[in-house]
Amino acid sequence: MKTGSIEKFIYEHYYGFTKINDIKTEEYQLRHPSWKIHKVTDYKIDCDFEAMYGKSFSILSQTQPIEVFIAEGFDVAIYWKRNKINV
Repeated sequence: MKTGSIEKFIYEHYYGFTKINDIKTEEYQLRHPSWKIHKVTDYKIDCDFEAMYGKSFSILSQTQPIEVFIAEGFDVAIYWKRNKINV
């Protein structure tokens, strides 16, 4: 992946966060080798974003993506989880 590319921005993240409830978030670490990226030349998006993710995502049904690509990846390992309190 090229330095500064959108592909690198999306795929080269090694920490993730997930909401547990209104006051608690978990942080976790991901480990994986760099993945090979392939450009997609033809695609169709068939998704009701509002039904799937809620009203605030409904705009995606009328939005075209800036980039479409797929990663040829390997296994991803998830390591430690740390709890955080949201304030």
